[in-house]
Amino acid sequence: MNIQLVAGLLGVESGQDAVIRALLFKQKDDRVVPYPYKVSDFTSRLSNLRNTLGDTGIADQGLVPGYILAGDKNFVAYARTPAQILRIVYASGNESSPGGFYPRGGDGRFARQYLSKP
Repeated sequence: MNIQLVAGLLGVESGQDAVIRALLFKQKDDRVVPYPYKVSDFTSRLSNLRNTLGDTGIADQGLVPGYILAGDKNFVAYARTPAQILRIVYASGNESSPGGFYPRGGDGRFARQYLSKP
């Protein structure tokens, strides 16, 4: 894959993430009707789920006071491997077991590679 394409996609995705996180951060203490939870509760639970499914340790974080952008202690974006991403989007915790957003599995080169494993 072309490095310029990857860098461009990363830039766009990072920008989108920043806008979404900024909007959520403004509403972090708002209750999500009809649930008894706040926006910050949902973001923390989703981040914990992504960390668990991806088997990455901490590579995601909810709305942390004082930080709109997610990153490590050096303010560097968290990295994930293709396998870790598949574990999350498949919602199975297993890069070879489709489900979640892709019930029949992904159709890209990496996804097909993991699906063809015995």
